[in-house]
Amino acid sequence: MVEVAQATQNQAQANLVKVQADGALSDSYLSLVSALGISPLSKPEIAPLPPRTLSPALHQSVDEIVADAIARRPDVQGAYALEEANQAKIRAAQASFMPKVFLSATAAYGTGSTAITAIPPVGDQAATVNLSGSRRSGAVFLGVTIPLYDGGLRSAVLMQARNDADSASAQLTRTKDEAVRQVVAAQNALSTSLASNDAAKALVAAAHTTYDAAFAAYRHGVGSITDALLAQNQLIAAQNAYADSYSAALSAAASLALATGEIGAATPDGEPAW
Repeated sequence: MVEVAQATQNQAQANLVKVQADGALSDSYLSLVSALGISPLSKPEIAPLPPRTLSPALHQSVDEIVADAIARRPDVQGAYALEEANQAKIRAAQASFMPKVFLSATAAYGTGSTAITAIPPVGDQAATVNLSGSRRSGAVFLGVTIPLYDGGLRSAVLMQARNDADSASAQLTRTKDEAVRQVVAAQNALSTSLASNDAAKALVAAAHTTYDAAFAAYRHGVGSITDALLAQNQLIAAQNAYADSYSAALSAAASLALATGEIGAATPDGEPAW
């Protein structure tokens, strides 16, 4: 009777865990359809996630990841382009203080004709006299312009350009620091998740061996139902820990790919980079 009661209790406890898992599944489904921007009442068919091998290549040096991210992230590239544009404004403002040399050339060609009618003809002169002519001309000008006084306008423009450049440089520094922080945090989470996954895999193997031994001992009458149920619960807990660590590793890898700008980037064969 004690063994039956323990087995019944274990079954009820397993049903409770299943109900909680079904509730978590419903919450995850709602989060997914909300992220897709569709109605929570819709029932789209969700394809199962294909198994992914956690490659050792994920253990990449954080310095290499940061260097690649800085060169790839759109926000960093935009901040760098803004800084370059403001530096160009400074050079343009400084150029306004310098003398300027100009060279210009013109060419012209003119032609004209006149028809004069004589009425009546005079002597040997025809009734109509045609007069025509053409002329070519050209000119070359070389000059120098020297700025004298403009009421401080050029100085104000130069100062504004330098202020904008300083602001853009500070923005670039902040953007780089934020990108590095996100990459390092994502890499740390990925490393922790991969280590947890390796530990959970070893735990599942050990728990499975313990469960097989305890269940075999119970079937042969040399073990108790308590030991068998305890081994079974430990095996389920180890399997759940492995599933959680695997999911966390995939999520951390996706977060790292987002932080480094790899999501959405295409490889040479046209496939997504991640």
